[in-house]
Amino acid sequence: MAVELDSLTIKDLESRYGVARSNVYNRINGLKEKGYSLEPEKRGAKSIFNADQVQVMDALDSHIKAGNEIASFPSDGHTDLLRVSQDTWKPSRRTQDITRVDESKIVGVLLGALASLQPTEPDPLANLELLERVAEKGWLLSTSQLAPLLGLKSLHGAEFFRYGFRFTRVGRNGAESAWRVGKEK
Repeated sequence: MAVELDSLTIKDLESRYGVARSNVYNRINGLKEKGYSLEPEKRGAKSIFNADQVQVMDALDSHIKAGNEIASFPSDGHTDLLRVSQDTWKPSRRTQDITRVDESKIVGVLLGALASLQPTEPDPLANLELLERVAEKGWLLSTSQLAPLLGLKSLHGAEFFRYGFRFTRVGRNGAESAWRVGKEK
């Protein structure tokens, strides 16, 4: 059984992972912050991701679906996942026969990922540092992304303050509300 892995668009990635477009972009930005090169090839108005880039995003999707956050995903260079390089990638129409996957590589990647997930003392400031970075970058978080960072199940109102940050509802991220994070002055 062959699966076309080249030429996946943002819309394809939304369907592949069952998430909203904004979540796909948040994942891509999170991976870029971790050192991965995920610059897509532009074909007209579409952004096209190659098979190596999709492999990294698939690994992140599995990581997230296992109950982990992007922040705990291994940085590029600290994992056996393929390094994605815009300089060496050339677009192709190749397909990958998923029945011929090198199992030893998969096992190595999984063992490396599991080793990085060894129980450690949680950093009590990790969420605050993440909110600080979100505020600095001007990113908009959806309710489902922001509420867990604050230890809440849902968010109410147009604006609220917590932990020295101002949270302002500014529109929509797909089906959810979008929130701007700012430092309280």
